[in-house]
Amino acid sequence: MNSNDNFPEPEWTVEEWTEAWTIRVGKAYACLVCGNMVMVTKGGVGVMEPRCCDKEMEEVERPV
Repeated sequence: MNSNDNFPEPEWTVEEWTEAWTIRVGKAYACLVCGNMVMVTKGGVGVMEPRCCDKEMEEVERPV
């Protein structure tokens, strides 16, 4: 019996986790209440949830 028999297959690979948790330079966020904006100037890995006016800021999409 293999020790891994009791564990299901992972849903994400390490590469997929790293991609999902990467904070990229140039990403911008805007406050829908006051119009304040922030931009990421130093990237990293983790969770970024910018808040302003007691609300979560919305990510600003780049025009195509």
